[in-house]
Amino acid sequence: MNDLASADANIQTALLEVISEGVSGGLLVYDKNDQIVFASQHLLSLLPVPKGFLAPGTRLRDFLGAVYDSGGRFVADSTSPRRMLSREDWVAEQIATLWKERADTLERRGTDRWLSFTKRRLPSGYGVSVIRDVSDHKKREEQWRADMERVQITEEVLDHLPFPITVKDRNFTFVAVNKAASRFLGLPVEAVLGHKGSDIHSAKLEKRLDGINRQLFDTGEPVQLADRVTRPDGPDAIIIANKYRIGKPGRYYIVTAMEDITALVGTGDDGREPVLSKDRLQVMEAAFGRHERDMRTDPARDIAEVAGRKVLMVSADAQMEAEASNILATLRLDTSSVSTAAELRLFLKFVKDSRIRMDLIVIDVASDAECMEIARQHDIPTLAVNGLEMMQELASNVVHLLQQKPAEAAENMPEEDWQIDTGVNADGPVIDILVAEDNEVNQIVFSQILEGFGYRYAIAADGEEAVRMWRELSPRLILMDVTLPKLNGFEASARIRSLETIDGSIPIIGVLAHPFDRDRDECFAAGMNDVILKPISPEALEAVFQAYLDIPVKRSYA
Repeated sequence: MNDLASADANIQTALLEVISEGVSGGLLVYDKNDQIVFASQHLLSLLPVPKGFLAPGTRLRDFLGAVYDSGGRFVADSTSPRRMLSREDWVAEQIATLWKERADTLERRGTDRWLSFTKRRLPSGYGVSVIRDVSDHKKREEQWRADMERVQITEEVLDHLPFPITVKDRNFTFVAVNKAASRFLGLPVEAVLGHKGSDIHSAKLEKRLDGINRQLFDTGEPVQLADRVTRPDGPDAIIIANKYRIGKPGRYYIVTAMEDITALVGTGDDGREPVLSKDRLQVMEAAFGRHERDMRTDPARDIAEVAGRKVLMVSADAQMEAEASNILATLRLDTSSVSTAAELRLFLKFVKDSRIRMDLIVIDVASDAECMEIARQHDIPTLAVNGLEMMQELASNVVHLLQQKPAEAAENMPEEDWQIDTGVNADGPVIDILVAEDNEVNQIVFSQILEGFGYRYAIAADGEEAVRMWRELSPRLILMDVTLPKLNGFEASARIRSLETIDGSIPIIGVLAHPFDRDRDECFAAGMNDVILKPISPEALEAVFQAYLDIPVKRSYA
């Protein structure tokens, strides 16, 4: 009989283990006396407790005490008073939740690990808890939220651009239009999205545009068109349309940016070809100012030289932005405007992704000082102006700067010449790992381990050098000691985070000498992704590289 009872118990244990595997989590069963009846082996990978505390007959109080002592107490919120509970109070609170008929909680362990607890107490007094690691799900959820916020901001920026923008997919169906395009077409956004050009344009216009779009889709060569169109409300309009192909093979899109220049032009002798009207020429001549007239410049020739160049106006003052745009329009420039540093950063990312060259940025001196730094990072010429001197000197200064950098030279410049210098280079990163460490012994340790792994690396001896080498070498990951000279690790990390782009974020791993909570908190507050402790081991670094790099680790050290 004893053998049969033992066999039955073994079968029950095996069955519960199978159930634990089936729910992809740890399974804990306890009786009405709060003693463990069954604990699956999977719990050992979820909770930092010795194996002996999972044995049948162990009191839940002893099991939870071991969890607390091992540093595995759970917190749902980093600001919650539960973090301050004593050992006995915490254990008592956990047992109280286990006696609830049902309880579902999501608890955090450390900085990036989340556990899901499903607790049930049955009428018989037996209780069941299922514990799952849902860290990946939480990360995907947070990434989804960040992506949605980024999309929302991008849509808001596009909707506030002064010119119509439309996007078509490979089936030539409208997949995106901004508010300016909706007004230009005389249709609500919902009436445009999901439709083809043939549903909106006349048959004659659509036939011509279809040929242009297909050629652009096949070749990828940008197209610029000047044409007269009839608005939905009746009057004709003269527009400049710039078309670009963006995306990757198999997922190409056609972006069309249009600008209404009706107020700036007249028509030629054929009654069709747009030309600069005489009245606008006179306005432009006045805008050039006395200094340019004394130099006996030819305004018409200057306009011909700079026409079509792309200029961005940055000003939070709506009246100043309107006046500046009017002056720039007399030069037949392709102008756009933004009002804040955040909009400027997103706008420049948009034009870079769309392979649009920006020739000049005009910045109101009253704007955020960050705007100048953003323009400098993109290596785009800038012109600072204020309202008092705008009418007299803006046109002449813009023409002067654009003539210093002809369009032909700009077209021959490599793309990365105007891209942000804080991301990955076009040819890929120069190194894989940047180590910021001032201690010579630790430098040797890092060198030996990284050479054994086969990574390309460089070592910075202080915080300022770390920031400089990050900009110059574009590493894939930074190991940042927090006690550096000049700039400490926290300051260097914060400096890098303030300079990098949204889509060019680099993993920064803090290197701590002591496991103090305040140091960990400062690391995360400074923008670091994770922390490791000294003394440095190959295993600790390997875990970091596997978590944050997608290149395989190749051990070759003894």
